[in-house]
Amino acid sequence: MGYRYNEKAKTAFNTFLGFHSLISFGDSEGKYVLRLDCTAKSFDDMSGVMESLTEFHDEHKEYVIRYGFKRNHIIIEMKKTIDSDIDKEQLKALVHLITVMCKSERLAPLCRVCSRQRKTGVYVVGSEMMPICDACVSRKRRLYEKRRDLFEKKQQHMFSGIIGALFGASLGAMLNILMYQICPVRGIWSIFIVVLCFCGFVATGKRATKKSGIICAAVSVVFFLASEYVAMVLETAIGIERDGGGIVVSESIDITNSVLGDMSGISAVIPELVIGIIVILATGFAYFLKRMLTRPMKISKNLL
Repeated sequence: MGYRYNEKAKTAFNTFLGFHSLISFGDSEGKYVLRLDCTAKSFDDMSGVMESLTEFHDEHKEYVIRYGFKRNHIIIEMKKTIDSDIDKEQLKALVHLITVMCKSERLAPLCRVCSRQRKTGVYVVGSEMMPICDACVSRKRRLYEKRRDLFEKKQQHMFSGIIGALFGASLGAMLNILMYQICPVRGIWSIFIVVLCFCGFVATGKRATKKSGIICAAVSVVFFLASEYVAMVLETAIGIERDGGGIVVSESIDITNSVLGDMSGISAVIPELVIGIIVILATGFAYFLKRMLTRPMKISKNLL
């Protein structure tokens, strides 16, 4: 029983007895990973599968690393050998044995997306290969086309986006200065700066990209450091006024500079600056990770 290889997904696949077996190749990990999407009709069937997998592992310890059956799929990890021909024969035998076992244990193939027992094909979604039913394929394609059309209609305006980012970051800096005076936990309020900076860029620039993300992160860091300095000057001025000395901006600036010029003063400020920068970078990363995960992936034709 042969299998075909898809270069984009770096995954081999075949279909036997109605089950789609997907074998991923991890060059750096020294192993193959077999995945078979299926579901048991009862708890007893699931127990039977686990017993069969245990027996299978005991019989093939020389090349089976790990196995398991959970969340509607079977996963088996296999060692790579030096001889590729041996690997091929092991993969063929493994796929055949596991598929026959699934059929005998009354497991049923299912769609990776909706987890229903339906007739499925093998598709590449983004860079991942998966078995999907016709209904889910149609829905994913409609979503992809809709999002793609919306994205293509939006033309990025970098200059206006930067202006919006600067405006948003300045609002966030004001909030950071305010929280500096009323909240003992400092540094974490840089989240106001980076969030408003991103919102300002998207609102005026229309479309966010990796380049704009780097710009927003850099702007946020600059405004955070500036707001921290202003907040320290303001705190010093309030302390002088409270002691009856009146508010003298130049004196507050001189005192703040002298504190920052001393090693003990710098060491007291560094932790909150580090926290603030980490918050900015983590928030920016989370924003683009969310965009990447929610972005619809292009889906291929049925590979079968």
